[in-house]
Amino acid sequence: MRRLLTALAIVGALLVPGGRAVADDTYTPTFPTSCNINVPHVAVGKRVHLVIEVASNSNVAEVGTVKLTISTASARQAARAAARGVVWTKTVRYEGSPIEVLGPVLPRGRYRVTMAFTPDDGQLTGCRNAVGFRVGGGGTGGEDDDNGTLPNTGGPHLWILLAGLGLVVAGGGLAGGSRRPRALA
Repeated sequence: MRRLLTALAIVGALLVPGGRAVADDTYTPTFPTSCNINVPHVAVGKRVHLVIEVASNSNVAEVGTVKLTISTASARQAARAAARGVVWTKTVRYEGSPIEVLGPVLPRGRYRVTMAFTPDDGQLTGCRNAVGFRVGGGGTGGEDDDNGTLPNTGGPHLWILLAGLGLVVAGGGLAGGSRRPRALA
């Protein structure tokens, strides 16, 4: 009987609910942001037009400050996206919609624009982006003007393409003719 009562007491003690496991809910989610810079064609003697945009996958408004920096880059360094000397900086207020910022008039060359977004809301994280661009080239009317067309890259001549097309058609005709059933005499 003592064993039975002990077993029932143990089962009863196990069935008594314990305290709830509760963790502190101090976690506030953060949403990553993405920065986008668009630099349309820049002609020599014209101001640089930068179109900047910040986006996040949340319903939190992207409001904060954006620091823009334009620096020079040599041809080798542009491939590695390494900047050399700072030419122009500006800090603008971003209110959630794409904005256009007028930059300086730059001489012909290769440049790099860097954008750094610092949000006002703690739920968003900041972002950085950089893009290289070239001042000069098409649209200037000079020797670098390509009139918006692709350059001649020295592709194959037309007669080689036509000869290849003729060989493909002849091969298809021979293959089709050899598979055609012939009438028995």
